Amino acid sequence: MKLSKPLVIIAGIIALGAIVYNFYDNPKVSHLFGKEINDWYYRAFWLLIVGLCVYNYIEIDRNTLKDKSKSKRKQKSKH
Repeated sequence: MKLSKPLVIIAGIIALGAIVYNFYDNPKVSHLFGKEINDWYYRAFWLLIVGLCVYNYIEIDRNTLKDKSKSKRKQKSKH
């Protein structure tokens, strides 16, 4: 599933915020999906989300650049 750039950026910022707040708050146990888990698993989960957001952002950027170069080639061939 492809997400738009702004949505990917917002999700990444929220995930980074969750990680930073967890380090700041420093709880013994964190809650994820209503279950108590170790705070390092919680941080790893949000770090995975950040990684996916960065990967998805890069993929969106690459596809946008490819589409722009294809449209430029089509315009040049028409002239």
